[in-house]
Amino acid sequence: MVVWPLNLYVTEDYPMEEKEKELPTANDVDRPKRVLVVCNHDYILRNVETLLQKAGFETAGHTEEEPALDYIRYNPIAAVLIGGGVDPHMRIKISQLVKSEFPEVKFIEHLGGPATILTEVQSALG
Repeated sequence: MVVWPLNLYVTEDYPMEEKEKELPTANDVDRPKRVLVVCNHDYILRNVETLLQKAGFETAGHTEEEPALDYIRYNPIAAVLIGGGVDPHMRIKISQLVKSEFPEVKFIEHLGGPATILTEVQSALG
């Protein structure tokens, strides 16, 4: 849960009461968990997204570094699934961003074939 201090809002008893307001994160709300898929090839990316969507996950996908990093920064996600063929430099940058700024987001490195993707994501997210 993210806590934003000093939110002002009106109540019946106190016209301007200062309270902390808790905002839901991707893991708190009762909706499908969102997974960012990062892959080198569009056709693999679309297949992985379809597989995860059929299992009840929301997905977003990127094949380039900067859009993937921006998506992580500005969208609530539960996990990043990164394919084995992703450039090592890009893999490290994404991993470092997730671990340093978004420790609640699971970082899943998928190095196998398509048969294990769903199991890896489900076990990472509980």
